[in-house]
Amino acid sequence: MDAFFVTKPENVRYLSGYSGDDACLLIAGGKGFLITDPRYYLQARKDAGDFEIVIAKGPASQAMADLSVKLKFKKIGFESAHLTCLARERMAEKLAPDVEFLPLADTVEGLRQIKDKTEIALIRDSVSILEKAVLYFETLLQPGLSENYLAARTEYFIRAASGEWASFEIIVASGPNSAFPHARPGDRIIKPNDMVLLDLGVSYKGYKSDLTRVFFLGKINTKQKNIYGIVKEAQRRSIKAIKPGAKISEIDEIARGFINDKGFRGRFGHSLGHGIGLEVHEGPSVSSRNHAEIKPDMVFTVEPAVYLPDWGGIRIEDMVLVTKKGCEVLTDDIDK
Repeated sequence: MDAFFVTKPENVRYLSGYSGDDACLLIAGGKGFLITDPRYYLQARKDAGDFEIVIAKGPASQAMADLSVKLKFKKIGFESAHLTCLARERMAEKLAPDVEFLPLADTVEGLRQIKDKTEIALIRDSVSILEKAVLYFETLLQPGLSENYLAARTEYFIRAASGEWASFEIIVASGPNSAFPHARPGDRIIKPNDMVLLDLGVSYKGYKSDLTRVFFLGKINTKQKNIYGIVKEAQRRSIKAIKPGAKISEIDEIARGFINDKGFRGRFGHSLGHGIGLEVHEGPSVSSRNHAEIKPDMVFTVEPAVYLPDWGGIRIEDMVLVTKKGCEVLTDDIDK
């Protein structure tokens, strides 16, 4: 392979440090080109000093093709999960018929699963802002406020506290709305004795955090206490089993098996967790289908749950950093 064409924004940032928009990379033989448009020239020079900056006069794919012709590339790898058919067609129109395109899947994503010291430090900073945001949410939470209002105020707090933004649309789901795993905040008014689920994350210098907590207004009832205890114990058991060399699928099975044994089979419909870093959802997928081994310096979430229609849902989500002998719960200081 003569060159590798990188188009996914998170992979562009990971490889070059460039934090702006509308850019791609062409990497060949130890030399890198960052292709962008005139709006981002100064930012590209600032962020990606080790790359030669190429200003595209049209689509970036055409600029990449022009470079490939100039440098006489014959085999070009590309991110098959991200490059559009149209962009590939534009490239092919510019290149000689004998140029070969090599589809590459998850090449950079595989590297990103293992975090270095700088990445881990940025994730910790993101978690620190997240902790403050959760505490702020608690001060706001009371009957009479809407889910939308609580989400909007918390988003504002994150930006004011040096976070770039919430790393995804904040989930504030009250009462029966909490039975929807990816509920969107709406105009439902928080009521006395409601159960309120908060799923919140922060983006800080590109790196994300993610956490879910459930709050009980008024006195917790027997059913709520029972299900909350089951979910919390399922999480505890799975986190205890996290260590280098363990199979990812086994971690999911520990939590899922415990929840099933307590009579809630089929009420935990999503995977146990996901990797997190430059994307809020990235590899590794923490699911029963992923039989890969856990490795040191992976960072992922552990989020078992029980969802009951017309009643609500309880999910507890924390972030873990895999260490040499086990794991560290990065969000452990946030009460649950």
